[in-house]
Amino acid sequence: MVDIFEEVDEELRRDKYQDLLRQWGPWALGAALAVIAGSVAWQSFDAWQTGGRQTASDAFIAAMTHSESGELALAAAGLETLAENGTPGYVSLALIQRGNVAIEQGDNAAATGFFEQAAAQASDPLLRDMAEIRAVWSSWDSLSFSDIDLRLSRLVNADSPYRHIARETIAAAALRADNIERARTQYQFLSFSSDAPAGVQRRAQEAMALIAQRMALAEPAADEATTDDAVTGADPSAPVDGAAETAAEEETTDAGDSGDD
Repeated sequence: MVDIFEEVDEELRRDKYQDLLRQWGPWALGAALAVIAGSVAWQSFDAWQTGGRQTASDAFIAAMTHSESGELALAAAGLETLAENGTPGYVSLALIQRGNVAIEQGDNAAATGFFEQAAAQASDPLLRDMAEIRAVWSSWDSLSFSDIDLRLSRLVNADSPYRHIARETIAAAALRADNIERARTQYQFLSFSSDAPAGVQRRAQEAMALIAQRMALAEPAADEATTDDAVTGADPSAPVDGAAETAAEEETTDAGDSGDD
């Protein structure tokens, strides 16, 4: 999932948050946070309209700054306070970023909890779906292909800004589960998708090449197994190769000898 957030950001720039992302891009302090810039912008723009949310905005930016500076404990404390006392939109943002901090701290289980909490309470579909994807990634090792497919399949529709990332995640899960046909179908779709980010397309093409190699290696093994089965399934009492002719000759010779006697 290297540089995955950069590709998510590339996709989001094609959707309704394009103008806001451009306006508030400097708020994204690194690739890992770029994906939430659109929602940060929306919340801050709304704060200008209604007033009363500037404090939450400042607190979130401060926490992001601590996170970018490597001051993870300070970032975590600020985000937890914001998640408890912030306005609804900033609560979701705080929970997602708190999950990101937990991953940096090496606690994927805690991160999953924050992401799932954000997904459950977020009213903004952009935040909800991002939290869902992050929850899947942070709990990757404990989820089956069926789990991942069930949770992300709804995000591959054409209207979802996360459609390519969701499809790639499903494909990777299928490949891990040796569901080669499903993986091949998903990667093939991505490799030929004209609107997929370059990084997604590149990885899909590399995966397709690996799948082709794997299938090519599997074919000789399958042929060998078929041959072995054919030999194993033969009648053990039946003569093999030239044994039938030899047995017939011996039988004729024995009969001749008996006649001489």
